[in-house]
Amino acid sequence: MATPPSSQFAALLRRSKFASYDPHIGQVYTTYDGYAARGNFGLKRPLALRRRNAHITVQAVDSREQQTVWRSAEPQNRWIRMWDETGATPTYIDSKSPWLVRLGRLGEITNSVDSELVPQKKKVTARTGVESQEALEEEEEEEEEEEEEEELKRSTATRNLEAMSDEQFDWYLRRIRELRPAFREYLKKYGKLPQGVDADSASQDTSLFMRSLNAPDSEFRSFLEHRAYIDYHTPRPRYIEQQPDRYGGLTYARSPPLQTRLLHKPHLGRVISVNVADKTAVVSTAGMTSTVPAGKHGDTLPAVSTFRFTSVTLHDAPHTVGERPEGLGGVKIHTLVAIDSDAERQKKPNPYRPGSKEYIAHSEAFTPHTGMTQPPPAPKAQSNMDSKDKLAPGALLKSLKSIQGGAGWG
Repeated sequence: MATPPSSQFAALLRRSKFASYDPHIGQVYTTYDGYAARGNFGLKRPLALRRRNAHITVQAVDSREQQTVWRSAEPQNRWIRMWDETGATPTYIDSKSPWLVRLGRLGEITNSVDSELVPQKKKVTARTGVESQEALEEEEEEEEEEEEEEELKRSTATRNLEAMSDEQFDWYLRRIRELRPAFREYLKKYGKLPQGVDADSASQDTSLFMRSLNAPDSEFRSFLEHRAYIDYHTPRPRYIEQQPDRYGGLTYARSPPLQTRLLHKPHLGRVISVNVADKTAVVSTAGMTSTVPAGKHGDTLPAVSTFRFTSVTLHDAPHTVGERPEGLGGVKIHTLVAIDSDAERQKKPNPYRPGSKEYIAHSEAFTPHTGMTQPPPAPKAQSNMDSKDKLAPGALLKSLKSIQGGAGWG
């Protein structure tokens, strides 16, 4: 007997955002094209918001009044877009910040890049006689130890004790006590002898307390990492290996400062206030307030200019999962900016964009350094050419363009 086909309603429900809605997860919803004109955001009923590029957050799909409770998420959307335009990447994470405490050891995970441009360094040393034989034996032992360590697979996604509640910590202690026999087997196979303990005494069945007095701290950490790897890679795992983003999803592209300067334009900002005592100023730019050192500018600090981030310190990220999910209100970032305007670039020896024709053709004026032991250079004799006829920076390039446009190149 043939099974009846699934209803169209079930297929629409699986594809809609209503099926993936969770009030404990902070999400921003949007819609496109004709759905935006009809106010269809994939929820139970259309909304009164009927325009393109609209973003909302949903608090309840069905209230007591049988209405969809939603709020506008335009500030969050605009701030993220402004941040993407700057191309900045956080440079620091405060060591005492709540975000680093929540990450725990997972915050030490960095993106490693495998590139042929950075080959692995090999130890190449010249030895002769008995020294070479002893050195080779030591290298062989080190290689064997490294192979044994590689066989012991680990996972750095261990549990974060700082982020546990009292009930979770009590449950974790009970689970750790159950792993005592496995920890003894691990010590017999992979453990190292403590200082001042010989092999005969270590072979006896000593208590874990006596062992912990002289044992290195890395033993129990490596054991927990090994057990975490086993839990995550069983045929039917009950846990998912956590690898959170170091910057809380603020940016996924790791752009170095040089790449940011070449590919992204400076952002417009306005000076709000100047602190004369600290010689700093507060600037409103890219949807946030930043600090700019105003010491070298003095009273000539412009009220409106273009800026670039020089330092971005991440203090805290929002709690997007919980009873009350947070938005931009949970973000804490401290930024430092520097003025990057046309007037500031003209003060540099070469004010043009690196790699451009103007940058290559620019003739940099060299001023020799004079000090106590080096007298200033003698003044050059005045030439017959008037000072107005001297080539200014960039005049050579303009003359070449005029030659190319007039007579052409033979």
